[in-house]
Amino acid sequence: MTHDVIVVGGGPGGSTAAWQLARTGARVLVLDALVFPRVKVCAGWVTPAALADVEVDPAKYPLTIQPFTRCTLGFEGARHVTRWRRPASYGILRREFDHFLLERAAATGADVRWGLRVTGVDVAADAVCVTTESGDFDAAVVIGAGGHRCPIARALGDVQQREEVVAAQESETELSSERAATLGAFMDAPELFLEPDLRGYGWFFPKGDWINIGIGCTGAADGSLPRRRDRLVAALRANGRLPADLALAPFKGHAYVVRRQAPRRLTGPRFCLVGDAAGLAADLSGEGIGPAIKTGRLAADAVLGWLRRGAPLDAYAREVTRLYGSGEPGWLGRQVARVPDAVARSVVRFVLGSAPARRRIVFDSIFGMKETAA
Repeated sequence: MTHDVIVVGGGPGGSTAAWQLARTGARVLVLDALVFPRVKVCAGWVTPAALADVEVDPAKYPLTIQPFTRCTLGFEGARHVTRWRRPASYGILRREFDHFLLERAAATGADVRWGLRVTGVDVAADAVCVTTESGDFDAAVVIGAGGHRCPIARALGDVQQREEVVAAQESETELSSERAATLGAFMDAPELFLEPDLRGYGWFFPKGDWINIGIGCTGAADGSLPRRRDRLVAALRANGRLPADLALAPFKGHAYVVRRQAPRRLTGPRFCLVGDAAGLAADLSGEGIGPAIKTGRLAADAVLGWLRRGAPLDAYAREVTRLYGSGEPGWLGRQVARVPDAVARSVVRFVLGSAPARRRIVFDSIFGMKETAA
């Protein structure tokens, strides 16, 4: 076989796994259906913990990055501001960030091939065969990192119909330097807006001379997402964050799976899944870059142990479950799901109104925003 490992998907999880493996000397092939740099629909913020996992120093990162030491949460007309002494998150452009990580993997020795769509996978006793539109590739093991519709996850991960899918729409618009200056009061911190029915949230994310606005919600099959988007845009127009004459880039949609129910099979003979392919977007916030990078590293370690020592890949699945839960709702989760909407909104008002609870429950636990150590 020409390669030891095939990584399907060149996003942060796949590129991190490929980079980790390549720098140990493993022969790694990365396949992605798109051509990089590619547009990636994502709010585009990354936590200090995720940057540490991928070994990127924000002070030395050569592309768009904006540190945030403040974030505002809006709910039912009230605005709650949380401040940190040091950056708790960073705004990045995904097309830059993902390309940077993938190019780093290539520079380390990974064989990166984009524009090749994977159409099938076959696991045999002695190898894995990955089929693309341009031919077949063989390796000892495959890592599925192609998002929640990853072909490896679809073929091998026991994807179930009852998965909870979050749908989102967003617009990422570049501003002239003059326009960014006129919006200066709004360009130094993100704002989040909880939906009245608690099914999702909208956001306003400044990133240098760019703004990203969007909204995501569960149960989008009811057709409410466009109405929620339009309501958010109207509110941002009314409060001055989006001037009336500012033309927004077209909204684009995406979807992801939260690890709330119907967990996917994370490992099996000669494969493992990482990031969104494993359904690891954080519950409630949908944050997926951090889990993708973390599991990319863990998968690389597990695959290397399997290649060199025959260590079982299922240890990777156990570690993912330890970090992110089983994906099946427990007793407490089932009880919370039965709480009347009015009670749930009262709890949310209390949490948001308490600075310590807001910091610990919302930002630390749900969004992973924690200030960096001095």
